[in-house]
Amino acid sequence: MDGPLREEKRARPEARKAPIFPSTGPSGHRQRMRWRVLQRGASSLADYEILEMLLFPGVPRRDTKPLAKALLNHFGSLAAVLGASEDALRAAGVGPANCKLLGLVPSIADRMGTPDSVCRTDIGSWDNLLAYCDTHYAGLPAGSLRVLFLDSRNQLLEDEAVPADGLTAESARGQMVSPALEKAQQDSPVRQAVAGILQRALALHASALITVRLAEPSFTPDRQMAADSLFVQALLKNAPLLTVELHDHLVLQNGAWRSFRLVGQDW
Repeated sequence: MDGPLREEKRARPEARKAPIFPSTGPSGHRQRMRWRVLQRGASSLADYEILEMLLFPGVPRRDTKPLAKALLNHFGSLAAVLGASEDALRAAGVGPANCKLLGLVPSIADRMGTPDSVCRTDIGSWDNLLAYCDTHYAGLPAGSLRVLFLDSRNQLLEDEAVPADGLTAESARGQMVSPALEKAQQDSPVRQAVAGILQRALALHASALITVRLAEPSFTPDRQMAADSLFVQALLKNAPLLTVELHDHLVLQNGAWRSFRLVGQDW
C-alpha cells in the first residue's frame, strides 16, 4: 500500500537507530557526571555524588550510587565517611582498593592546607651576607643595629632591629670594665637587649645569629667595633647557654666593613 502510512512505517526503523540516551548503564552515568564536573565544577555535585565518583576506580563495572548512599546513611556525613578507619569502611562494604583511596583524601586535604615551604635567603657565605646587607640596609639610618636569625643551614629566618636605647655608640666604648661595674651592668640596656635577642631566637627556633651595626658617621669602623664590644661579649657569653651560636658581629660604613671574628677582637 503506497500512502502516508507506508512511508511512516519505513521511517520507524531509522528513528530507532538514535536512542534518547547514548547509554543506560553505569558507564553512561559516569560520563554524564564527569561532564557536569567539567562544565559546572565539583560544587554542582551532592555529597553522595562526590562519594560516587570517589568510588569509581574501585568499582569499575557497577553502579556506585547505592554504596555511596549506604555509606552516608551509615556514617552520617561525607566528612565522617572520609575520616573513617579502613576497618570501619571494610565493615560497611567498601572494597580494599576504595578503602585505600578514601583514606588518601584527608591526607591530601591536610597537605593542601599546609603552606608551601618558604624560600629563604642563604646567608652561608661572606658574599651572600655582604650582598644581603648592601641590598637591605642601604636606606637605614647610621647607628642602626640589626640581628639576623638563621636556621641550621644558615638560611635567614628573620631580620630584625635591636632597640637603640642604651646601645648607641656613645653608651658603650669598649673600655676596661671592673668586676663591680660589670655586676652593676646586669640590669643595663645591654643585658636587656641580649636577653631580648635570645628570647626571640628561641621563639624562631634559630640556630645562629649574626649582628650587624651600621657605624655612626663620626666613628671609624674600628672605633665602632670597640664601642660594641660589651654587647658582643654579652652575646658570646649567653648565646651558647641556649644552644645558639653567634657567627659574627659585622660593622658596616659606606661600603667598608669589619668583622669581629676575622679581626679576633675578644672573640
